[in-house]
Amino acid sequence: MTDREIMRQAERKVTGLIDLLSTGQPVNFQEMRKKLVEVRGDIHKVTTSDIDYQVVVDNLDDNILIANSQEEILYVNPAYEKHTGIAKEALIGHKVSNVLKSQQYFTVATVPDVLKRKEKVMKLAYMNARKNPGIVVGVPIFSKDDPKEIQYVVATNRGLSSYVDLRDNFTEFINTLTQMHKDNEAVHIYNSSDNISDEHTMIGSGPGMQQIKRFIENVSQTDATVLITGESGAGKELIADAIYKNSKRANMPFIKINCSSIPASLLESELFGYEKGAFSGASANGKKGLFEAANHGTLLLDEIGDMPMELQAKLLRAIQSSEITRVGGTKPIALDIRLIAATNCHLREKIANGTFRSDLYYRLHVIPINVPPLRERREDIPLLCRHYLDIFSERYDRTVHLSDENMEVLTSYSWPGNIRELRNIMEYLTVCCADMETIETSFLYGIFDIDSSNAYVELNQNMSLNDAVSSYEKEYLKNTIKGVKNLKEASQLLDVDISTVSRKLKQYGLSIKNIK
Repeated sequence: MTDREIMRQAERKVTGLIDLLSTGQPVNFQEMRKKLVEVRGDIHKVTTSDIDYQVVVDNLDDNILIANSQEEILYVNPAYEKHTGIAKEALIGHKVSNVLKSQQYFTVATVPDVLKRKEKVMKLAYMNARKNPGIVVGVPIFSKDDPKEIQYVVATNRGLSSYVDLRDNFTEFINTLTQMHKDNEAVHIYNSSDNISDEHTMIGSGPGMQQIKRFIENVSQTDATVLITGESGAGKELIADAIYKNSKRANMPFIKINCSSIPASLLESELFGYEKGAFSGASANGKKGLFEAANHGTLLLDEIGDMPMELQAKLLRAIQSSEITRVGGTKPIALDIRLIAATNCHLREKIANGTFRSDLYYRLHVIPINVPPLRERREDIPLLCRHYLDIFSERYDRTVHLSDENMEVLTSYSWPGNIRELRNIMEYLTVCCADMETIETSFLYGIFDIDSSNAYVELNQNMSLNDAVSSYEKEYLKNTIKGVKNLKEASQLLDVDISTVSRKLKQYGLSIKNIK
């Protein structure tokens, strides 16, 4: 049928609908909708008939490979050649299975599986002699004459680096989308425990979390100073929230201060306030400090290990005397504050290095609580996943289901970013994967926040999941800390404590000296 004939057909359908509406008779809206959908389809055929799809596919940035029902490769686009380094002459006319057997160009193929299963297939693959790891998706295109028979298979490939780039920008994307995230603010002020979001809830049933919950029960009703330690993102702030919520000061102010986010030059005036005219640029009326704002309530000094030395002395005096003096002032202000401090630093090491006062450490180290990293309490991972999926499903009105296989992968992952990383990935899945019936395992690996240059290891199909994860972890260690001089430098690169680095090196028979 020519374009002219198609448009005449559409015109006849529209004319019939207009005549029907003109009669004033009752209208079958289902039938009318059906006719309008048909008209839209006719118009679409005409408006898209002049599109040169060859030009479109040739200019896509994704790698495209097209094979027929006999696995014969019919086409690869320029992006495929550019990103993989494989010339199209080496592939076109060859069967995918034969190319796969050579192991010369790629190590995993989706085309044979698509033809066998007659459905979309997603795999983690390595292009061009085990370089360029990426995610390959094979999609069947069924014949118009026989909808049960596959005419073509289109395989698209995208390198893992692009997924890492997406993860790197994902927090900014979510902040823009919701316009409500304030995770990077230096100060959070709550008038009472009722103002703290339900998202800020301790989740976990394993031995480590049960012990922490017992600690909280014991210390909450007292005014004892608490020092919470643990890796970045492990949930130290949630522990502080739980102490506050269960304390006798739960109806009084709770102020959280990130000591590393406020410039050192402003930190003193922010903490202790200042009198009018105390310094150039000061408010004419002076300003109440955060200690005063938290009076009779609770104060959290997060990242206390990053507080400048000169300010540590003033903090120590404030704790010892239970009073402060504003910058430029002379009148002491009495304090009644429950103090909680938190850090991901090793304060004893900083004391040894002369960057943290030992007397302040012992003032803070009254009730120490260490929060274990997520990789050491894997039994809590499924609970955390469901907790955040519930939150984001309600926030975005989308639902994501994780399979048992998905959960095995999530539980086995090392989570270097701890709960913060898990939360972000659950938000990512809710926003971007709600339309997927199943989430492929290879897709999960693709969005983990890892360096794609270290993302491939020699694996075999007989490996267990734990063996595969261990193999990756060993290779990641070798590649990441290559050339470092000592354990401290390695721990900074990996963002874990020195004892963890030492234990992992022993586990895999490695040492700083023999990694070249």
